[in-house]
Amino acid sequence: MTLKNISIALIGISLFSCGSVPTVEKEPVLQSKDHIETIALPDNLNDGTVWEFQSDLSDDFNYKFAPSNEKTNFGNGKWYNFYQSKWDGPGTTYWKYNHVSVDGNDLLITSSRWDGDNEDAPVAFQSNKMNKPNEGVSAGCITSNKQVLYPIFIESKSSVADIVLASDVWLLSPDATQEIDIMECYGGKEPGNEYFAKSIHISHHSFIRKPFTDYQPRDKGAWYQQKDVSGWGEYCWNNSDRKYVRTGVYWKSPIHFEHYIEGELVRVLYDKALVTRTINGKWEYGYPTMTNGKLDVEYGKQKIKKFSTLDVYSFEELKKASAASSVSIIDPYEYQGGKGFTKPLNIIINLESQDWHVKAGRTPTDADLKNKDKNTMKVDWFRVFKPKK
Repeated sequence: MTLKNISIALIGISLFSCGSVPTVEKEPVLQSKDHIETIALPDNLNDGTVWEFQSDLSDDFNYKFAPSNEKTNFGNGKWYNFYQSKWDGPGTTYWKYNHVSVDGNDLLITSSRWDGDNEDAPVAFQSNKMNKPNEGVSAGCITSNKQVLYPIFIESKSSVADIVLASDVWLLSPDATQEIDIMECYGGKEPGNEYFAKSIHISHHSFIRKPFTDYQPRDKGAWYQQKDVSGWGEYCWNNSDRKYVRTGVYWKSPIHFEHYIEGELVRVLYDKALVTRTINGKWEYGYPTMTNGKLDVEYGKQKIKKFSTLDVYSFEELKKASAASSVSIIDPYEYQGGKGFTKPLNIIINLESQDWHVKAGRTPTDADLKNKDKNTMKVDWFRVFKPKK
């Protein structure tokens, strides 16, 4: 590690949702030997495209930011320590400012038991969530001050918390109608969570806010599994010797998303079809179907009509599958007006206790939340590239 001195100007940034946010001066940056700009891009992106590193959106987290009890900008103004609006989390989640820090190597997103009588700032937007006053979870969340727009490749190197919470890296429009999930990972292998613990959920959501309506692809291929991983939380915790997993998305166009795990392409959604690499390495091509205006379901999952199975990924084959289909895989109900994903999106990284997990009894114990090693999501780096025009 070499020491690189950077002088930081203190700036005040006004955010539409919560007013003025102070910026904390950070300590001198410790620059890693292999800068995140030089780490090889996935092979599939090396198709002759010239990629430009976006330094204003990327972060190696090789500096220090102490937990703050107020909403604060950090990382040279790239991030602030809360969600994009005043809302403080789904299910039994209570996002708190002081559950975010940077230790000189990693971004740290922590969790703890929510204390309604002595809670950290901010005061709960809605207390006693899901009528479970003793099961609330205080957690960290960060949001970018700048937004991203296609075409763009985004990748992070993260270590999943080994606890029954979702460790998330995702993108969301300010009006919360378009979402792309880069990584959604459910940590601990407690009873009832085994299936989710061994998968990385890679998906997207198309929303209508009023009345609340949510579409996302619900086929089995949205749950990525790796042969050598029986639980991502346990794998990343690694007996306190943390491991990390690279997850990325190439948001190529409003109707074209490519998902990457450990630098390898694993799933592509394009217009009216999709292809997923199975755990055995085969590529399964298919498309969604509808009956009487509703998406078809089979064995509790969204039905995908098989088009072909190949040993390799072929965009030409995917285009053929799309041509055979009449139903969008991106936004089949046209909640976005049939235009696909066109809005600038904020970058969000967080832990959360989601309502569907809580309803199923999957929620952290007090012992889990007191384990400062297992209850923390770590992010080694986050990087963004755009193709040169």
